[in-house]
Amino acid sequence: MTDTSKTSSIDREQLRALLKCYWRLSMRGRVARSMGRGNKPRSLIFVLVMYAFVGLMTGIAASQLDVFTYTVLVHSMTFFVVGMAVTSESGDILFNANESDVLVHRPIHPRTLLLAKSINLIAFTLILAGALNLFPTFFGLAARGAMSWFPIVHLVSMILLCVFCAAAVVCTYGLVIKFLDREKFDNFAAWSQVGMSILFIAGYQIVPRLLQRFEGLSFTPYARYLFPLPPAWFAGMDSWTAGEQQLSATLPLGIVGLLATTALAYLAIGRLAPSYGEGLTKLSETRSRAPKATRVRSRETTIRNPILRWWLRDPIERRAFRLSAAYMRRDRDIKLRLYPSLTIFLIFPLMSLLDRNRSGFSAFVPLITVWMLGMMPLQAMQTLQMSQHYLAAEIFAIAPLSSAAPVFHGVRKAAIYYLLTPAILIATILIVYLAPGGSQGLLLALPGVVAIPVVSLMPGLLEEYLPLSRPAARGDQSSRNMSLMFLTMIAMAGVLAIAYIAWTFEVIWYVLAVELLVSAVLYRILNRMIRNRPLTRPV
Repeated sequence: MTDTSKTSSIDREQLRALLKCYWRLSMRGRVARSMGRGNKPRSLIFVLVMYAFVGLMTGIAASQLDVFTYTVLVHSMTFFVVGMAVTSESGDILFNANESDVLVHRPIHPRTLLLAKSINLIAFTLILAGALNLFPTFFGLAARGAMSWFPIVHLVSMILLCVFCAAAVVCTYGLVIKFLDREKFDNFAAWSQVGMSILFIAGYQIVPRLLQRFEGLSFTPYARYLFPLPPAWFAGMDSWTAGEQQLSATLPLGIVGLLATTALAYLAIGRLAPSYGEGLTKLSETRSRAPKATRVRSRETTIRNPILRWWLRDPIERRAFRLSAAYMRRDRDIKLRLYPSLTIFLIFPLMSLLDRNRSGFSAFVPLITVWMLGMMPLQAMQTLQMSQHYLAAEIFAIAPLSSAAPVFHGVRKAAIYYLLTPAILIATILIVYLAPGGSQGLLLALPGVVAIPVVSLMPGLLEEYLPLSRPAARGDQSSRNMSLMFLTMIAMAGVLAIAYIAWTFEVIWYVLAVELLVSAVLYRILNRMIRNRPLTRPV
């Protein structure tokens, strides 16, 4: 009886050992390639600096708002950042294939293992949330009605928000992993993260639109209507305990947030841990099982599509194209990091299109849509550069390649063909039917579309691009995405500004013809630079 109860409880010694191991892995092991001098994760530091800057810009508005409205905005921003971080990192933390080979067969209770992984996930999100809330926490003292202990209360509510997001993701996985095999779970995990990303992004977008409807005054009179929004729960905690106006609606909001966080945490660790352990064992066993004979198919080496045959004349490009397509369809790690991160490129333009009745905004709807879509190939290529199988990329060191250019172009064309092309078709339909002016918006978007192929060469210009050659380092993908986003923003902003001016003066067709000529010349020059860079091999 004693042994049974002992095995079902959390082993504190194992928990400490696991947390210590995860810390070392985060600071040394797989992120070694993203380290700078002094063994510091420069990629993560870059992300934290950017988040701190965003928090500084948000905290400046504190003096113009009351405590409840200000904390709703801050928690909404935190909810978006933490939610996206949880959805992007949870797959690698909770279901690391290499890690399961070592831990699944050891005498570690699933509750201990899941708690260690959850704490690891929460710790990472707390680092991001702490950077984002560094300035808003203290600037909140300038909000109307803020008490002197506001920073302490806001710190506690921020921690609870991070726990809530992590527990919600863990519960989602725990409820389904017990009933799905590896292949079905991989697909479900990818699409469920897409759904969670949409919810986080949509939740973040709802709050500014509510402020516009309420004419930017205050959320205080409408607090009772904000129960469906999780950021409002934690803002209720701040307003009730650190605000002068202790509204009757803010206390129930805070209680709902506390109860929801406690219930999800208990459900994730207390009830779903056994199914998590069974699921890990099932995933590990299925992973080592020989493939079924019915799934082995003989594939033709030629491509039937005549357009693709012309586009992929280089055999190395064709193989890299197929390799990228296979990983985007089958690899769980790639799907968990790729598809949720792409939702932002569709949701933000869609939200902009839905705001078509806003005055003075109609002309910018196609511009914002094209600008977001222009970053999609870069996001996909950065994701395809990282893999849990990065050690296998040593094959590039012995392959008879004079340059990494054909491999890079194969991955780039796969991202354009499988991701960008369908997104452009969907965006075209949305612009025609939702944007003010209908088909006239397509004319305004054409210059940006023409510039996308040139912008997509940027990863090959910045470094020697090889797919699946980098470990999935914590914070590395976020920093690279942000860097490319700013570079793309600068490049696309210039193109879109010229397009808007040309559209205003009704000379856009002439500008478009000049842009086609300049883009063709620039594409040829940049492509030659990428191809002339020799492939460096480690000694």
